[in-house]
Amino acid sequence: MKVSLIITTYNWPEALALVLKSAINQDYKDYEIIIADDGSGKETQLCIDNFIQHSNVTIKHAWHEDAGFRAALIRNKAAYLSEGDYIIFIDGDCIIPPDFISDHVALSQQGFFIAGSRVKLSEHYTEELIARKIAPSFNRKEIFQLWLKKKLKRAHPALKLPTGSSLRFKRARKWQGAVTCNLSLWKQDLLAINGFDNDFIGWGLEDSDLVIRLINNSIYRKEGKFFSYVVHMHHKEASRLNESQNTARFQLSLEDRKTLCISGINTFFEKKNESI
Repeated sequence: MKVSLIITTYNWPEALALVLKSAINQDYKDYEIIIADDGSGKETQLCIDNFIQHSNVTIKHAWHEDAGFRAALIRNKAAYLSEGDYIIFIDGDCIIPPDFISDHVALSQQGFFIAGSRVKLSEHYTEELIARKIAPSFNRKEIFQLWLKKKLKRAHPALKLPTGSSLRFKRARKWQGAVTCNLSLWKQDLLAINGFDNDFIGWGLEDSDLVIRLINNSIYRKEGKFFSYVVHMHHKEASRLNESQNTARFQLSLEDRKTLCISGINTFFEKKNESI
């Protein structure tokens, strides 16, 4: 099946370049890359253009103006552009190992989304990678070697248990910890709930809202922990402006909201004759 890897980014082209280097070197063959760009400037555009010109993998660039943190909206725009049957979301500061897409495909199952995990790099080692402009493959062997050298904070997410492990379904109705730095689902399931809620503006909870609406509509969680991981570069925390407003909106999902969000991915299908 064809996979669409969606990478969310905002004004950190140095990190995005490392992520894209890992994304174009996957052992899975039938996939495309879509950059969900939340209003970055020219340096990010140049970075993406360079990869488009020199990569054998199809790369698309979804962009909108910088009007604050609008990750939900730009992810919907990227998903609208996707041609894959299956979508994987990661962030633009998350490097992926060569078997990352293959691992998600191995876990994929009708009626479920996959919530993976992450390995966090130290601040010093992140700076080292940015300066070198290259990164190791971050395969499992390298992860444990780097952990012994204290260049990353924990290595156990890189452990690999069988796809059929009983733990995969123990948190089927739990939304906690399922975030879009490592999350995959069938495109048809994303469309069925109208994607992300575009009205989430500012930091936080737009991905949790998505997950809860999936669960409320009988698309359950399959645990990607101990199978799929991303390598998260260190950075300062994002501004939490509008967090209280997002929290209030999020409560609607916690109240078993099965209805679709009013403003979501279908907005783009309705405007399909306009420039996206």
